[in-house]
Amino acid sequence: MNRITWVDNLRGLSILAIIFLHSTIAVHNNAGHFTLISNTMNEMLAPVRLGLMFFVSGLFVDVGLKKGLGPFINNKIKSILYPFIVWVAIYGGLKIVFSSMANTPQSPLNIILSHLTGGGDMTWFLHSLFIFFLMILVARKLPFYVVFLVCMFASWALPAIKPDSIFASFDNSHINKSFYLFVFFYLGDYVVRKQIDLAERVKKTSVIGLSLASFALLSCLNLFIVQGAPEAFLSPLALLSVPFFVWIAAHLSSRIVYYIGTHSIVFYLSHYLAIQVFSKLVKFESASPWMNDIKFIAAFLAALALPWTICLMRSRGWLNFLFTLKKSAKPLQEKAV
Repeated sequence: MNRITWVDNLRGLSILAIIFLHSTIAVHNNAGHFTLISNTMNEMLAPVRLGLMFFVSGLFVDVGLKKGLGPFINNKIKSILYPFIVWVAIYGGLKIVFSSMANTPQSPLNIILSHLTGGGDMTWFLHSLFIFFLMILVARKLPFYVVFLVCMFASWALPAIKPDSIFASFDNSHINKSFYLFVFFYLGDYVVRKQIDLAERVKKTSVIGLSLASFALLSCLNLFIVQGAPEAFLSPLALLSVPFFVWIAAHLSSRIVYYIGTHSIVFYLSHYLAIQVFSKLVKFESASPWMNDIKFIAAFLAALALPWTICLMRSRGWLNFLFTLKKSAKPLQEKAV
């Protein structure tokens, strides 16, 4: 079996965008000389950053179902539900142990329930992804416009979880966000079912031109006009922006991005541990923008170093139990775009 390079590149770019965002959070948005560019990039990428991850995941629905419904679900239990449980124990356990140091202390019951219902730090992605792989069994039988309209209405209309609820979390609108992101997941599956070769389609000037214009308009609206507006209102432009990022991934030649993409679950789940430790240990404030530059770069490098170290350990047969119940497979051959 071969790996398709642009798919892993796209996944790697999405993970890097998430790490970049969390690195700015680690330094309380004071990234020195990088502050303006980091704030601008994070705002521009907000409507598509996580959507691209779900889009890539959707690309693998069809090939999984061809093996049969039983093996399909069993695979998702081993590769998604299992690491979800493991990392709920890790993040939830650490939050309980160090609750006295948290900015917003929570009871142990509140922490456990928020994680198990998809509101936990980092683990919410696996929670939503597992549900998406079940939802798609029905949704893929429906026209795109029906799925889009239902999900966007739900994303916009559903009330957020009340802050005083025992299910409250760091993001009480995570259910709304999941409906918004499911359309990206559906789109990935749709592309494969319709046998659309995206890598070829984005070579067309009309396709890439429309997608680039959509992302430019989306960025302008998000930055200057409709700040704070529900994501559902911007979703058509966000979906039209996907081919532009596929084009970038198809033309990108970066071993680092590709490596992160092929080890995406490790980088996604573990980098935030480094971010949390860094933000707790490096608390000193400085008026010097140069010192803040160093803090931001150090946070970013720390968030890459921990997952990279874990990947090296996994290559030697260690720590694989943290991410999957499946046995280690032989490295897949890279397939050119």
